[in-house]
Amino acid sequence: MFVVDAAGTVIHASDEFAAHLGADAAALRGRPLSDFVGDGDWPDVRGTLDAVRRASGWESRRCRCRLSAGDDGPAVGDAPAEPDIELEFAPYRGGDGGGYGDGDGDRFDSDSDANRVVGAVCREPSEPTTARLHTERDRFDHLFDLIDDAVIEFEIVGIEPVVRAVNPGFESVFGYDADEIRGESLNDFIVPPDADDEAVDFDQRTADGKANHAVVTRQTAWGRREFLYRGIPYSRGDGKQYGFSIYSDITSQRRAREHLQVLQRVLRHNLRNEMNVVLGMAEEIREATADSHVDHAAARIAAHTETLLRVSEKARTAAAVLDDQRPDEVVDATETVRAVVEPRRTRFPAATFDLDLPPSLPVSVGPKLAQALANVVENALEHTPEDVTVRIEAKRCENDATLRVSDDGDGIPEIEWAAVFADEDITQLSHGSGLGLWVVKWVVESAGGRVDYDRRNGWSTVQLTLPLADGSR
Repeated sequence: MFVVDAAGTVIHASDEFAAHLGADAAALRGRPLSDFVGDGDWPDVRGTLDAVRRASGWESRRCRCRLSAGDDGPAVGDAPAEPDIELEFAPYRGGDGGGYGDGDGDRFDSDSDANRVVGAVCREPSEPTTARLHTERDRFDHLFDLIDDAVIEFEIVGIEPVVRAVNPGFESVFGYDADEIRGESLNDFIVPPDADDEAVDFDQRTADGKANHAVVTRQTAWGRREFLYRGIPYSRGDGKQYGFSIYSDITSQRRAREHLQVLQRVLRHNLRNEMNVVLGMAEEIREATADSHVDHAAARIAAHTETLLRVSEKARTAAAVLDDQRPDEVVDATETVRAVVEPRRTRFPAATFDLDLPPSLPVSVGPKLAQALANVVENALEHTPEDVTVRIEAKRCENDATLRVSDDGDGIPEIEWAAVFADEDITQLSHGSGLGLWVVKWVVESAGGRVDYDRRNGWSTVQLTLPLADGSR
């Protein structure tokens, strides 16, 4: 360590500090600290000293610099380009409050204002060294080059994002060469004319240091595509504003979703209408015929038609649940269980419902929990004898809640539960009747939960593991 007075003169230097400079401690006293600070580093050191003197209380400040002993040590110009030492300055007071010792028996008086005399401790730099910075830069460059998404580094010049660098993913996704776009306005290449105002808003947010996140349409060399866009601002400390734009191409996913929605709606609408006609005609045939064979055939037609209509209705319910993009809400699982069970007591009078529920169990799933639970309960009731017993148990665990729905029926056919719970292939036989279980799985997993199935001792159990609401964790 060392101590400097109000004039910036070294009035004490430890042997360790002197050894670091390759000089004698006594030879350092009485010389300006600026003599030992490397070229270009003194303004920062002086500013740190002044800040400590002006500060109220006993605050410390840090800075980094190069040090040498001048004529008594290595030349500053031969020192490494990087500051090699960190100095922590703080107001300095002697051990008895009235003076300072130099370790050799000599004493020097302090100014009455203790903030006038400053002590400094030297240590290895706590901030990243040049080698570490180079390593981090290399790691960033590796990520920048290998990531499949399109990444653009740009500088906001005026109101334009001027391209400074692009990764190979950008060239592959957008079809523009790096040399062609570097130094040019990014908007001129990839923003369609009808999205100019949107792009200007994003650029202004970047200039203000704010991040962006949106689904956007952008122009590529092969036409328009849809992207998930993320804009990340950053600063280099040079007074300019920079940013990264990351574009993930989601065109195929969005088009596939749109195609599926259209096909589902058309199919469900046509299926429902046509099957209602078939069902009506089957009933007319049954009423008009006296032939038992014809009556039996018409009855089978009606039964299968009703099955198809139920599958269509389940598909409609599933689509409505999956299209619901609202964020999860806190619901009371206990209230949800009771709301699902009560109307089914009337519909299934021979069934026994055994409930083991806490007074309240808030979970983060939202209203869709009711549809999921209803599918589990319906499955337990519809594919079992009339006098089935359905047990529903809910309890709180450490960070989760569990809902267990058990029945003493024959259990879920293996071809159904294996596809849903064991990642088996979805076969033609499991497309329809297992749809309710798929809805349960999708709803629970979308909320960060898990669905399990178990068959043991004559009982089938579907367990829903759900995240507790934050306030109950």
